[in-house]
Amino acid sequence: MSGLTFEQKEDLGFHVVRGWLEPASPYGIKRLRDEGFYGPDRQAELEQELDNIEVLLEAGKTENAALQSVQTVLGGLKEIRGTLDACAVRTLSEAEFFDLTAFCLRIESLREKLSRLKAFERLQGIVFKPLDGALAILHPEESGHVSFYIEDGRSPSLKEAREEKRLLELRLRTEKSERTALLAKRQEAVLKEEKALAEIYREMSEALIPYLADLRADAEAAGRLDASLAKATLAARCHCSRPRTGSNTLHLEEAVHPQIEAALKMHGRRFTPLTVDLPRGVSVITGANMGGKSVALKTIMLNTALALSGCFVFCKKAEIPAFARLELINRDLSDAERGLSSFGGEILRFGEAVSRLGEGLSFIAMDEFARGTNTEEGEAIARAAVSFLADQNAISLLTTHYDHTAELAARHYQVKGLKKLESLPAQDAPAGTQTDRLRVIEAAMDYGLIEVEPGTECPKDALTICRLLGMDERILAKLP
Repeated sequence: MSGLTFEQKEDLGFHVVRGWLEPASPYGIKRLRDEGFYGPDRQAELEQELDNIEVLLEAGKTENAALQSVQTVLGGLKEIRGTLDACAVRTLSEAEFFDLTAFCLRIESLREKLSRLKAFERLQGIVFKPLDGALAILHPEESGHVSFYIEDGRSPSLKEAREEKRLLELRLRTEKSERTALLAKRQEAVLKEEKALAEIYREMSEALIPYLADLRADAEAAGRLDASLAKATLAARCHCSRPRTGSNTLHLEEAVHPQIEAALKMHGRRFTPLTVDLPRGVSVITGANMGGKSVALKTIMLNTALALSGCFVFCKKAEIPAFARLELINRDLSDAERGLSSFGGEILRFGEAVSRLGEGLSFIAMDEFARGTNTEEGEAIARAAVSFLADQNAISLLTTHYDHTAELAARHYQVKGLKKLESLPAQDAPAGTQTDRLRVIEAAMDYGLIEVEPGTECPKDALTICRLLGMDERILAKLP
């Protein structure tokens, strides 16, 4: 469903933020890795996942100790799905039986702890099957300890072989003169024991086959619970909110980009939250270079992608339509590897996005579309794209500094820009290093978005930025 390439997800920060999820078990790791995006055909599943995160988030406030004990048990689970697959076709080894026994005992412990967690009754789609039948085969002595040992009484031949081996070992301690003959007899007893164990292992493997489905179901349930817990933990730590899905417009209130926000915080700066309301048709964000247009687009696309991957979002409020596809048209380093210019890559991806419009509602985000060619042709191409997408089954967002592109848009947002420097004379450009100058610009720049009339002229901050960055006035004097 996504439509986003690995490189685009990387550029958006999607992989980084999903990497902040910390599941305790291999099942949770696999669940998050395989989860994918929830398209229109998975909306009920998405709502169920968001419901579960909300329940666990609340449980973290009222039943935190019980929840932590559940996570501890999840952390002790080892991967056994390969063993389950093997059990269907061959006899398992002693080590594999040990792993299965440990898994069953820990699942039983997990079921017991979940029975004391009030929130568990409200979780949907997470059901653990009782494993009494499998444990009766693997762990009939019911010691409660994680261990695996075949008792002598499992078969007459095993009992006989072990008794013979014990007697020979006793004789070996006292009858030194017959050591060679006794060792040979002991080896025969060992072979008899191994043969008896092999038969028992075969019978046990066959006896376990009817329980493989329950074991797989419990592994799946553990993964789903673990993944939802990881999402709830991240949501609590970062004060994320639950998105409302299936709306007609894409609405984000006070959205932030957490990766960029963290980077800014390290330098003593803060991220300016963004509020946008994007209806069907095309919305445009304009602003000067260095004004934050690309950051705004990444913030919107990242939070949309997170919502549709079953996560809470980094917004005060979010309403996300049931998109069939997410399309991002931007500069992609992989284009160069394919022998394409950045402009060629953009045009190719735009054509691919257009060809997929019939697959359902798309969200198409275009960052400085057609900037890779001359200004006159680039603006004409951008205007044509906006005109075409205006009545398509898509919500489209375009960032641009082309003046007339926004005239055709349903919504026009501007980055506020260098509002704090409007009264600063050109000769007062800051002295110091380039880093010092950048810091002055960053401190003066207002990265907030304001909605303006579709025909509003784009901000013209480029010359001011050139002066603030110390461009030689002799060069600036050559400008028309």
